[in-house]
Amino acid sequence: MELWRQLKQAGLLPQGLGPPPTALMGVPPAGRDDQTVMSPGPDNGGARESLLWIWEELGNLRRVDVQLLGQLCSLGLEMGVLRDELLDFLEEEDEYEESMVEEKDEDLEEEEGPLGACCPGPGYRLPDFEMTI
Repeated sequence: MELWRQLKQAGLLPQGLGPPPTALMGVPPAGRDDQTVMSPGPDNGGARESLLWIWEELGNLRRVDVQLLGQLCSLGLEMGVLRDELLDFLEEEDEYEESMVEEKDEDLEEEEGPLGACCPGPGYRLPDFEMTI
C-alpha cells in the first residue's frame, strides 16, 4: 500500500508497529469468490449458501479494512504536515518575540540615556524636601 510506505518514509509510524497484515497490503483475488471456495457437488441443506454468504461478508469486511487503513494513513500524513507547519509557526513566533524584546530594550536605553547619566557619582544624596502646609 502506497500510503503506508509514505507514512513509513516520513517517520510517522509509531515504534514497534509492524506492517499491516498481508491481506490488507495485497491485491484482492480476481474472479468469483464462490469458485474459489466451493467446488461443484451436492447441496448439504443450505450449507453452500451459508458458506457463500460468509465468504462474501469476509470480502466486504476486507474492503472496509483496506479503506480504513488508507484513511488512517492519509490522516497520519496530514497530521505530519500539520505538525511541521506548527513547528515552523512556533519558531517564527519565538523569533518575533525575541526581536520585540530587543526593540523594547533599545527603546528604554534611548529614553533613559546611558546608565551613568541617571545616577550621579558616589557621595551624591537626593535633596531633602520639606512640605509646608
